[in-house]
Amino acid sequence: MQTTIEAVGEPRWREWESIDVPTLVVYADGGMFTEEKKAAFAGRGRRARRVDLSGASHDAHLDAHEQWVEALRTFIDAQ
Repeated sequence: MQTTIEAVGEPRWREWESIDVPTLVVYADGGMFTEEKKAAFAGRGRRARRVDLSGASHDAHLDAHEQWVEALRTFIDAQ
């Protein structure tokens, strides 16, 4: 478990930038990332679409469920 979590902290920009399929990036306004980090991550994705959920925490799929579902449906329908 420790080895797995340590790997999460390693930058993976090259891998992220190589993804060439539509990707939905979902953030919560009460999440753990700063606006700068959100913008940098979404901006470096080749075909990333960013959605920000309001009134949501790190567990946005739970506490902003309807917004999350709508974002996902909209993304899928656009494909």
